[in-house]
Amino acid sequence: MKTENTRKILALQAIEQADEKGVILSEADFREAGKTAGAPLSKKVDEAGENSFLATRAELLLIRATSRFPEAAKWATNPPAHHRMGLFAIVLLITAAALGFLTSELGPEKRINILSFPLLGILLWNLVIYLREIILLSKKRDQLFTGAAISPMVDFLQASLPLEASGDKDDARALAGAQMLFEKRWKKLLVPVTGARIKSILHTTAMVLALAAVGGMYVKGLANEYRAVWESTFFSESAQLRPFLSFVLGPAVSVTGDSIPSIEELDLIHWKAGEAATVGDNAARWIHWYAITIGLFVLIPRGLLAVFWRIRAARLARTLPFRDMSPGYYEHLLAVSTGNTLTVSVVPYPLSPDESVRKRIQRTLESHFEKPVGVNWIAAVAFGEEEESVPGLEGETIPLFDFSSTPEKETQLTLYQTLLEEAPNPVRFILLETTAFDQKTESLSDGNKRREARMTAWRNLFEAENVELLSVASPTSTRPSTTT
Repeated sequence: MKTENTRKILALQAIEQADEKGVILSEADFREAGKTAGAPLSKKVDEAGENSFLATRAELLLIRATSRFPEAAKWATNPPAHHRMGLFAIVLLITAAALGFLTSELGPEKRINILSFPLLGILLWNLVIYLREIILLSKKRDQLFTGAAISPMVDFLQASLPLEASGDKDDARALAGAQMLFEKRWKKLLVPVTGARIKSILHTTAMVLALAAVGGMYVKGLANEYRAVWESTFFSESAQLRPFLSFVLGPAVSVTGDSIPSIEELDLIHWKAGEAATVGDNAARWIHWYAITIGLFVLIPRGLLAVFWRIRAARLARTLPFRDMSPGYYEHLLAVSTGNTLTVSVVPYPLSPDESVRKRIQRTLESHFEKPVGVNWIAAVAFGEEEESVPGLEGETIPLFDFSSTPEKETQLTLYQTLLEEAPNPVRFILLETTAFDQKTESLSDGNKRREARMTAWRNLFEAENVELLSVASPTSTRPSTTT
């Protein structure tokens, strides 16, 4: 899936989860967008079909959100520019070219030691890198770039948009919270992608460094004649040196059709301190051999690795595991869209829960049933209508009572008995909405005792019934939800 579509899906998810009161997008918006996007989906829909539905739905809803709040919600549809990544690459490439050229110094007095070529160090360093790359090739997405060093680089290279929404209004708070939530998830999701792009840039940089070093040798060699000699602390005889040269320069020598100088020829260019100056050999062929060696073992492998990591970055970007950021959200959304949810009819009495309370009630039910729940909200039953028929009941029927109300046989128990007769299935649960009670007693020293006393009263009311009490705590409450 396109990265742009994944970004929209995550942006909408953040808005939905931050917009507890439904001030940005309403339930009607979600229903209409879902229907336009293709709901209800086939129960046999594959992952590609699900992703297409999620992307279309997100685009439709983000258009509505940005049309209503054009400034505060523009972060959801306007991704930040990637100029930092380009600037990072340019700086590295220029630096590598300059350093590469400087390392091409062929030695003082127009004499070079064939064992102290700067390019020999480059060759050894690259061999170490290749061993590390072999290890990285075997790693999966979630194992890539997990070190502490990558996070600051991602934060720097993946620029964030400035926080657009501010103020005390519900819509401003919701959009500001959504943007912060989205940015946190998006950056975490992009760590492997950014890491792979950085790897591609670094391999390209190493290639430029080596190429500049080789080019620098030829530039200096055009205007000066350099003589090749050798001296070493560890090689005292040419017979010892020749196998080493065959190992390092053998492939390049084979390419040119030449052969490694004989032991006698190496003896002639052996420079020893304190002895008469050694004339040495013309350095041209040695420069050619080192240049070809660098080409074979640095330029070509680094170029291939740069392409490989670029391709892998693109593949990682197309397969972002966005559902892993909040599996329950997508499980519920897709279950609702395919009709695979547990239907629950909630009957409020006599309260009318707002959007934020409804969302918390749904989360409570899904946590209890451990599966996606589709809530069928029944019109609130008014005080005094406890014995009247309640139309529209389907699936599990659960009455919703205000925990702060005094539990009485004539009211709550009577409604329960009415539902017991009319519901298509046994009424096994009762929801207690505790927000009002918690807000009144949270700061009281005996608040916990009052709450337990009220819960005991509710238990006593339904003591003779085969029913389970589920409480929905206030979002600011530190008290746990109660199940009895």
